[in-house]
Amino acid sequence: MWITVIAVAVTVLLFWQKISLPEINKKTTRSYSIIIPARNEEKNLKKLLPSILTTKSSLREVIVVDDESEDRTRETAVEYGAKVISNPPLPEGWIGKSWACYNGAKEARGRKLIFLDADTWLSPNGSERMINYLESKGKDTLVTVHPYHYMQSFWEKLSAVFHMVVFASSGTTSIFKNKAGTQGGFGPCLLIDSDTYWHLQGHYAIRSEIVEHLALARRAEKKGVKTFAFSGKDVLNMRMYEANLRAVIEGWSKSFASGAKTASPWMTVAAVLWITAVVSFLINIPNIGWWSAAGYVILSFWLYRTLKEMGNFNVYDALLFPLHFLFFVLLFVYSLLKTFLFKQSSWKGRNIAGKK
Repeated sequence: MWITVIAVAVTVLLFWQKISLPEINKKTTRSYSIIIPARNEEKNLKKLLPSILTTKSSLREVIVVDDESEDRTRETAVEYGAKVISNPPLPEGWIGKSWACYNGAKEARGRKLIFLDADTWLSPNGSERMINYLESKGKDTLVTVHPYHYMQSFWEKLSAVFHMVVFASSGTTSIFKNKAGTQGGFGPCLLIDSDTYWHLQGHYAIRSEIVEHLALARRAEKKGVKTFAFSGKDVLNMRMYEANLRAVIEGWSKSFASGAKTASPWMTVAAVLWITAVVSFLINIPNIGWWSAAGYVILSFWLYRTLKEMGNFNVYDALLFPLHFLFFVLLFVYSLLKTFLFKQSSWKGRNIAGKK
């Protein structure tokens, strides 16, 4: 019985908060720049740029930083009316994406900055909603948004527990969020006031970090900048991996264990305790009796309540949560071996290494 109670209690407490970006009625009056690092992103830009430009705005600037692309990334960005700059050669000690973001920020004229991955796309008025929220919180604020995950295959749905751990490690889902605050951020989308960005030394300060925006959010928090993290439901979207198992394995193994290096230690411990509690419950189901059925239903309901804000998960995905936890454990072990033992990780075809 107690195993069931602990598993349910930890799950409810760790995933208590709603995580969608609040809608603010006040409209932005400040200029802003959307900076998109792009390395061989021709295909993705054809989806992202139209989603930005469907809404006309004299306050918005779109900058695509072409990072030595070998396809038609530059030509595509120009065709859609974006400002395109060439990323200078990568200096020693820099990660490619951070270098592209840094050079884009130097060219930006907007008072607010949005750093946005090219493999995302905006919902209608998505950038305005994010900027409105940023402005509502004052100048010394940093906001990160994890895109809503659109999935088209069973294999992609195996991302479920990974998403939950990413959110839990950021501190944004916990019942103690209002006391502990946000403990990190998300990589695909970051918003910040331009003056605050340069006060923090921007991406220069975290130039060797693989999970750059998580590291920048942590730095901002230490410097007294208010940090917030949200799901991008109805604001920002992504399809992370192709519809096959290998793509899911390689994608999460690259990013997840590397992110553990900069995640909040306390929230990481909380996420580990949650995984341990749920796995212990699943292992002991044959010995628990009818309590196991009650616990299974409650866990499925609460997981669905959280997952539906992260992506197009359905109730059947929640009911299959034992399979998702098994996949997570196996892949996390593989990811740790790959990242820390063999020192293998890459971004857009480049081998990268974490800060030593």
